[in-house]
Amino acid sequence: MRALGALPVAWRHFDAGVNLFTVVCDLSQDLPLFPDLDLALDYWQRKRAGNIMPGRRDIDPAEMHDFLSRVMLADVEHNPLRFRYRVAGTGVCHVHPGDATGLRTDQLLPLPYGELIHQQYAGVVRTRKPALHLNLFDNHDSYHSYAHLILPLGRDHELVDMILTVDSRGQDQAEMMNVLIDLQRRAGIEPGSPSLHVQTARHRWAASDV
Repeated sequence: MRALGALPVAWRHFDAGVNLFTVVCDLSQDLPLFPDLDLALDYWQRKRAGNIMPGRRDIDPAEMHDFLSRVMLADVEHNPLRFRYRVAGTGVCHVHPGDATGLRTDQLLPLPYGELIHQQYAGVVRTRKPALHLNLFDNHDSYHSYAHLILPLGRDHELVDMILTVDSRGQDQAEMMNVLIDLQRRAGIEPGSPSLHVQTARHRWAASDV
């Protein structure tokens, strides 16, 4: 059974009418569910060449043709910690509505969604290790369902100064819900069980809080 920190999380934001479901996946167990992301992690591993992480200069877009359209690249701003998108591939525009190039994560709408992404990126800056998340977002008018691999980059191979993400090829809501059910079963949780961690937020997120 997974540790508690790896269990699916249901997050209901009542004020904005937003439902967010996110799973902190286990790279060793869950990555085979997303073979296209396995390719991206293998590329990152090769490029770090024994270091903690590769740098931006170590990766070549021409070598990432299998997943380049689903790549996002964000600069890391420290003190305060913020993330600004430098590159947003065409394959992620229907996950992050519109072109996110130039935006910070705290400017993504709705604000609870931007906060979620900020937290996921911040975790990678802290650990300096890749992370895999399954995100399902529903605001009753639209939905975004995808897994994304978050990879740290650092020019000195020590401090994270960029975040590289690769979204899964599969982004269908029904398909991702089936993956969520599979992950719950792997964690020893009955699908749909109220034993999931549930957080309720009745206040509005403000960009200044991120």
